[in-house]
Amino acid sequence: MQRSIAEKVFNVFNIIGFFLFTLLMLIPIMFVVKTSLDISQVGEVQLNLLPKEPSLLFYDMVIHDESVYRPFLNSIIITVLGTSLSMLINSIGAYTLSKRELPGNRFFIYFLVIIPMLFGGGIVPTYLLVRALGLIDHLPVLFIPSAANAWNMILIRNYYWSIPTSLAESARIDGAQEFTVFFKIILPLAKPVLAAIALFTGVGYWNTFMAAVLYIRDSRKYTFPVKLRELIILGGDANKSFEEMLMSMGMDPNEYFLSVEGLSSAMMIVSMIPIILVYPYLQKYFAKGIMVGSIKG
Repeated sequence: MQRSIAEKVFNVFNIIGFFLFTLLMLIPIMFVVKTSLDISQVGEVQLNLLPKEPSLLFYDMVIHDESVYRPFLNSIIITVLGTSLSMLINSIGAYTLSKRELPGNRFFIYFLVIIPMLFGGGIVPTYLLVRALGLIDHLPVLFIPSAANAWNMILIRNYYWSIPTSLAESARIDGAQEFTVFFKIILPLAKPVLAAIALFTGVGYWNTFMAAVLYIRDSRKYTFPVKLRELIILGGDANKSFEEMLMSMGMDPNEYFLSVEGLSSAMMIVSMIPIILVYPYLQKYFAKGIMVGSIKG
């Protein structure tokens, strides 16, 4: 099919627009990578994206900093447990909501899903509820309150509606119970949308920050983003710990013109590694799952 001039012009501007948009996203990441690899003198204004004095010193400091391991492990535990629990709750809840013939279906959808999704109680009521449940200063507080997500339920429910009902009916005729139908037929066919939502959910749990600041008091239970905050925001304390890290590695802080920004940039890159490793396995389901889950039904 021959394209019209208008379509060709649109495609050209479309490509240019996406190219510029990609650059806007890549340039900050490239600058962080450059900062984490550059040990040039502090105070020099450098607008280039290539390190003037490349070195892996900052990454070496991250590896030798034992205070990083515990927050990193906490984030991994929260991400794994939180994503697993959230996907279990949301997939089962979506399966229930997908039953149009279920008595009270509209009531559950509007009053237990849509309205709570649009209107929240706020920080203070949520804190009082969490405290009443005895979750303050416990790791489960970082993933249990946010396990059920109304928007994810709606996306998964819409995808369930795209699965032919004849499959489930045939299984029931053969004697399959409802749990068998759900776990053996529905879930395997819903892999695309489940993988896409699992990626979103996992990234959210991995970046857990505000909940850790509000509900966690023991520094040993802090997440990795909270550790980043100590380096980026806390100023003087960060500089002090930075010098202590250099001394623990047998290096004289007075002999190196290093900045805390380089170390914090290295930690940012390290925090991106788990997501980068997981994304290729879920990417093939990503576009299909979101598109079908959004427009079906």
